[in-house]
Amino acid sequence: MTTPDILETVGFEKSKIGSGDKELGYVIKRSRLRGLAVGSVALVGVLAVVVVLTLFEVRFERRSFHRKLRREEHHAASRFAEVEMELWSQYRDDIVESHEAQALLRSLNTSYASLQTRLQSTIDSAARELNLNRDRATHLADLILHEVAGMQQENAKHAKHLVDHLVAAGKRGASLEKHVNRELVKEMEEEEKHIKEDEQEGGIPYDELEGGHRLHGDHWLESMHGENETHAPDHLKDFLEGFWFTFNDYETEFKDKPRSLLKDGHPVYQELKDLQVKIYGPEAPSEEEIGQLLDKIDLSSVGAGLGSGRVLPPADIVEELLLIPKIPFEDLTALEKDWRGGAKDSVAVFGQLAEWHSQGLLPSGWLAQGVEKEELEEEKEEKREEEEGAKEAEKGTAAS
Repeated sequence: MTTPDILETVGFEKSKIGSGDKELGYVIKRSRLRGLAVGSVALVGVLAVVVVLTLFEVRFERRSFHRKLRREEHHAASRFAEVEMELWSQYRDDIVESHEAQALLRSLNTSYASLQTRLQSTIDSAARELNLNRDRATHLADLILHEVAGMQQENAKHAKHLVDHLVAAGKRGASLEKHVNRELVKEMEEEEKHIKEDEQEGGIPYDELEGGHRLHGDHWLESMHGENETHAPDHLKDFLEGFWFTFNDYETEFKDKPRSLLKDGHPVYQELKDLQVKIYGPEAPSEEEIGQLLDKIDLSSVGAGLGSGRVLPPADIVEELLLIPKIPFEDLTALEKDWRGGAKDSVAVFGQLAEWHSQGLLPSGWLAQGVEKEELEEEKEEKREEEEGAKEAEKGTAAS
């Protein structure tokens, strides 16, 4: 095939060109030119559609990945809160134990001084009844007291070493308790910001009904790993159940009369404030002594007689009675309703409780009751797992 034939095949034709149409040449056919233009436009359009679809696909993948990531982050935040509350409770126990240890050491010293007086009086009385020589009776008393003093000194030495250790742990616990509380509030505030950002983007991935699982109330959190799905329990559920039980019991017991009377200016309220000063003073009374001092206050006169369903340490009872004017009862009732109804998940609810506690609006004893409820449920779960493991082992032994 010659060159002219090839040119004609691809859409060119012979024509006179140049000045005055004197030269012979080849020009592209007008129909072919239009076809090339249309094809070029079509090709550019197809490329544009591919680019747009690719961008949408990337955006969709990024959004899907972000949703999965936020679900995992939210789940991690609930686990973090659970662990931090366990630490907070442990530090709080260290503080209580240090107070109890100091009270025990004071009691030992007081009891020895009292024993000396009683023993001397008993020996004198016995000497008179038995007609013993007074000097010999006194000598006998000195020998006995010397032995008792040696034993007391040895016991006090060991007790003081233990007390010093517990007091040091209590001081560290007081500092760490505050540190954990600050870190907890900070973490929950950060998570709350992420929740608001998720809401602005059109949805909260960890709170959508995917497979019927949600992270609040009696529901569950769905955690996705690739194509596999695992269902992790709500780590804060047991804690919140314990907290709400304590709050509702308190609400029932101290609803009307105590709220109107227990406030600054009332003599009973002042007695409670004075008792709290003693509790946090340099010579803090023991738990038993706090209970005895609390019994001496006429709480029934303000409608705050004790004896309802919850069981709290005496120091925590003093704290919750003093907080009656500050506790946000209505907000707490609404918050529990939102949680049980699914309007708010456990992390958001816990964050609000932690914030109120840091502001001195909630008693520490209520949070401690939540931790205790959580620990009891964990113990039950461990016991169930041990029993199931034992049954499986028995089946395996029987089969073999």
